[in-house]
Amino acid sequence: MYTPNYYFNPYGYLCRRECALPHFPTYYCIRQMFQPISTKQFVQSTEKYRILLNEANKIINKIAATPKFSYNLMDAAQKSNKPKVDQLIKSTGITVKTINQFTPDGLIIELTNAQDEDDCCSLRLAFKW
Repeated sequence: MYTPNYYFNPYGYLCRRECALPHFPTYYCIRQMFQPISTKQFVQSTEKYRILLNEANKIINKIAATPKFSYNLMDAAQKSNKPKVDQLIKSTGITVKTINQFTPDGLIIELTNAQDEDDCCSLRLAFKW
């Protein structure tokens, strides 16, 4: 007597060399085309950043080497004397624009040499006391 196929194959698909699961088409992503690489802006940014690092080094050296300066800066910041803090930071000899913020926990100095809002670059120093 003939044995039905479903005894050996309970899922009902044919036992051939074909794939048992349905075949779904493969969709390929079209790669995005990028503009040609120009390193001009990148190199200019690094040169501007080098200036900021030198300016930050002046501030760090002044704070580390002069305890009286460190005391005056911390005292002015804790008393919320923003003009005095700005004046002390400028007295380190830096030439770039600074944005100073202070909290009871520390001091944040942001150095920037940007002329416009879209321009490069800024460096943020965060000191904790």
